[in-house]
Amino acid sequence: MSERVDRAERLLNLVFALMSTARAVPRSVIREQVPGYGEAGSEASFERMFERDKDELRSMGIPIETVVDDFGEVQGYRIVRESYAMPPMELTLEERSAIVVAAQVWSHAQVAPLAGTAVRKLQSVSVDPRTWVPSDLAGEVQITTSDAALLPLMSAIRSGVVVTFDYRVPSSDEPGRRTVSPWRLTTREGRWMLVGFDHDREDLRTFRVSRIQGSVTLTSRQRRAPEEGEVSVGATEHAGFAARVRVEPGQGAALRRVASPADTGWSADEFDVEVASPEAFVSLVCSAAGHATVLGPPEAVAAVGEAWQALARSHGGGQS
Repeated sequence: MSERVDRAERLLNLVFALMSTARAVPRSVIREQVPGYGEAGSEASFERMFERDKDELRSMGIPIETVVDDFGEVQGYRIVRESYAMPPMELTLEERSAIVVAAQVWSHAQVAPLAGTAVRKLQSVSVDPRTWVPSDLAGEVQITTSDAALLPLMSAIRSGVVVTFDYRVPSSDEPGRRTVSPWRLTTREGRWMLVGFDHDREDLRTFRVSRIQGSVTLTSRQRRAPEEGEVSVGATEHAGFAARVRVEPGQGAALRRVASPADTGWSADEFDVEVASPEAFVSLVCSAAGHATVLGPPEAVAAVGEAWQALARSHGGGQS
């Protein structure tokens, strides 16, 4: 079992122990009876472990009280249930699924401990914690290196600062350094795009996030604010091809991102999409790996059919 999981379990054990009684729990009892602390090799090791855990829980907003006697001697620690317990919370299956997927994504980011703690808190107040997480969402969401750039970019947009990063363009083998005032993150044909002001070129630019190499650095420099209309111009989708598709539940995220209107892609399994070209549409449908069906227009159905036939021929499958 990994160190992170062991520590998370120890923190939960400490919370349960301090909430289970109205009396203060002495340090000696914590070391002897709370699972995880018995592994400390010495009293000094236990003290360091306990102090770190206590500070971390308090940083999460968990009100650990230090109880002292009339002479100022520490008697122990406790968590007053009324000051920490959550009120009843009823979440739908869709809401629970969204929270679990978000926590899985965040498990790769700096907020991983907070995300995990949030899910455990919600599970602890549910009627049946064993069924709180939908069974078909077990596992982990895998994110790419380019996806990892989204978190610092979102943070920069929220705090209004300039970012720097290495950016690769098709015409060059080596990435170039860019200094950018980030304005907006959007998607175009299933790809994440950053709209902002390129200070090196003194012009508005749209960057494909997947072409960012390495890490994104947030500077202390305040960004150049967009003028009226600049963000919408930079984020224009240039959609020139429309079609209607049916996508199996839980599949075809790239197609759902380009649904029109935008909210229909995540709430329906049959919807319209708008992309820049027939080639882009075919690419998105094929990326769904057989989980998407093209309903129209006829030219869209034909284009996808030809693409699948070409793929079958390339693998020796002949006509399909």
